[in-house]
Amino acid sequence: MTEQGVGRVLVIGAGLGGLTLAHALVRAGLDVRVYEADDGSGERFQGYRIGLAEPGLTALRASLPQRLYELVEATSGGLTGPGLLFDEQLTVLSRDLEGPVEGSRAVDRQVLRRILLGDLGDRVTHGKRLTGVVAGAGGSASVRFNDGAERAGETVTARFADGTEATGAVLVGADGGNSVVRRHLTPEVELVDADLCGAMGRTTITDRFLRLVPGRGTMVKGPGITLMLGRMQFDREPSAAAAELVPGLEMPYRDSYVRWVLLVPPEHPAATNPGSAGEDARELVLELLEGWHPDLRDLVRSADMSAVGRSKVYDRPMPPWPVGRVTLLGDSAHLTLASGGNGANTAMQDAVRLSARLAEVHRGERDLISALGEYQDDLLERGNAAVRVGKEALKRFVPPGPQETR
Repeated sequence: MTEQGVGRVLVIGAGLGGLTLAHALVRAGLDVRVYEADDGSGERFQGYRIGLAEPGLTALRASLPQRLYELVEATSGGLTGPGLLFDEQLTVLSRDLEGPVEGSRAVDRQVLRRILLGDLGDRVTHGKRLTGVVAGAGGSASVRFNDGAERAGETVTARFADGTEATGAVLVGADGGNSVVRRHLTPEVELVDADLCGAMGRTTITDRFLRLVPGRGTMVKGPGITLMLGRMQFDREPSAAAAELVPGLEMPYRDSYVRWVLLVPPEHPAATNPGSAGEDARELVLELLEGWHPDLRDLVRSADMSAVGRSKVYDRPMPPWPVGRVTLLGDSAHLTLASGGNGANTAMQDAVRLSARLAEVHRGERDLISALGEYQDDLLERGNAAVRVGKEALKRFVPPGPQETR
């Protein structure tokens, strides 16, 4: 047996994985603080709808208070029915398109994030952009400093751009693909272009647009480009469900919608010079869909638009790092290509497994460093596997090469 207690856990990043971890740690009786770079004045954009498979849903059930999990269920949507493949004139090419696994649910990213912020209160602080990670004195757990050297430490301190600091016993980098924490631990790993460019939009559901996505998902293959459609049909409108199930939780009104993603050829001007937003992005997409079925073009005309952008991936599988009081979670460790919630599901599994290891330490059942070492081994095995799954899934979506165009 070891001395009980872990001390404060610092979580860098208030995304889906970091917030799931915070809830799991609170439920296990640990002290946790979450630091988020965004100022909290609005919703950050990371996409619209994702699919949560059973591992992700199980992680949320294990982490959230019951009333918050009930709100997740109430505001999710079904992912059943056929997966359709159309050509650009909506001629059905297949009714057996591979899609989410049985039991998956569609959730809206922003709705889920608002739910995850519920009950955490002042445990979450916004406007804290991490600039450095520094080890305390003494102890045997190594931490990599800003200069790349490894030194021992019993504590770890996060330094923020506003000049403030936070010190704890463990620091978890849940700060996404551009993770500052990851750069401290594995500076040799770099972000590289994935040669994947696309635009995304969200269009309020009407009977006309719902017919485009009668099942778990739809793919439209046109000459050289691919359009992917998914419905986010809330079982209950989120603000009404929140008012009943979690009174006091701020939740704006949201209509059900069709989420669509247009993937463009890597050599297209939009791919070589991305960054168009709003109306510019809409006009670009409509240009690419010239001659397509009117229902598809009107879907774009009626949409809320995001920018045109390129995806990034890590240039290699994430390697092991020196086991110490700093570790990683989610995209900071395994940045997956867009594949229907693969990244979010894996991050939530990271959260419950890390919280379980820290809870064992807190109860005096094992020492901290061995627990974090076991977590890292598990994380790397599952996370690198998830990255491979994302790459394989992408092969179904990438636009056909010139030899395949009609």
